[in-house]
Amino acid sequence: MTRHFMPDPVDDVLLARLLDAARRVPSAGNSQGFDFVVLSGASQTARYWDATLPADRRDSFRWASLVACPVLITVWADPGAYVERYAESDKAHTGLGEGPDAWSTPFWTVDASFAAMALQYAAIDAGLGVLFFGMFEQAEAVAGALGVPPSHEPVGVVAVGWPDRSAEAASGPAASQGRPRRPLFAEANEPDPEALNATVDRPLVHRGHWLGHW
Repeated sequence: MTRHFMPDPVDDVLLARLLDAARRVPSAGNSQGFDFVVLSGASQTARYWDATLPADRRDSFRWASLVACPVLITVWADPGAYVERYAESDKAHTGLGEGPDAWSTPFWTVDASFAAMALQYAAIDAGLGVLFFGMFEQAEAVAGALGVPPSHEPVGVVAVGWPDRSAEAASGPAASQGRPRRPLFAEANEPDPEALNATVDRPLVHRGHWLGHW
């Protein structure tokens, strides 16, 4: 993750290539129910920051250079696209075309998240820095500032730009960066994972059944 960016612009041709990579992720029923609102350049990114971070708070914002990031890509999920797709003749038997509540897993959020991740990988491969962050309680204000219809749900924002390596080094790591990685799996001779209280100590991979040893 990059939290300090240079203000240098990202070329539109390169940006289009990243977005093209992001749109090619798989989606349920090929519904492609996600949208990107791309803010490129200070005059456009200001629409996001004016809605979320008042000017009088920016000087005290720990990641102040994030405001200088030249590209912000807001990611939105469209439940209606999935309901519409699954109401078509080849999918109607699933019952998922009846409405968003028919879906036990909101695949519009899953697929939009896939697209956001693919976008970040493509940007990193191109030598750019990225940061994904949420809109949280400002999502409604952001949607209003960007003209996003109320039918769309916020997924997050991907900041894309050239990393400021010296500022990154000077600022030090984020507080959560020092948290240990969860173990991948438990070996047969290790303590019973069920006895572990903290999530961070519990193996991530469960083989054969929940808490199954590797």
